[in-house]
Amino acid sequence: MQTANFTACLAVRDVTETLDFHEGLGFTVGRESVAEDHAIHLIFNGDSMAFMIQPADSVRDFIPQTAAELGASGFFYLNAPDFDGAVARIRDKVDVLKEATEGGFRMLYFRDPNGYAMALSAPVA
Repeated sequence: MQTANFTACLAVRDVTETLDFHEGLGFTVGRESVAEDHAIHLIFNGDSMAFMIQPADSVRDFIPQTAAELGASGFFYLNAPDFDGAVARIRDKVDVLKEATEGGFRMLYFRDPNGYAMALSAPVA
């Protein structure tokens, strides 16, 4: 497993629903928690970890000072080297928010079951 220099851990309402959603989009998901005393699951983009998820109530128990609701500042970008293939694979499975080409990248923004804005992203060929 390859990890990134920065990895988000998203608070989610329902772990199974979130894992099922991302698995349905073609990502590999970790059904077993990687933590011993609370639930943290990994989602992979190929051989690389894309991000982690954790139940929202578990986040509040783990670090009570964190926000009481789901939330994050920004969008979450998933590298998609085969952009056209990835978009074709997920387009009918997601609520597409926007398609854009800017800054030398192509992006397809969509919403996950928790309301987070995700994006497939690849450099313009």
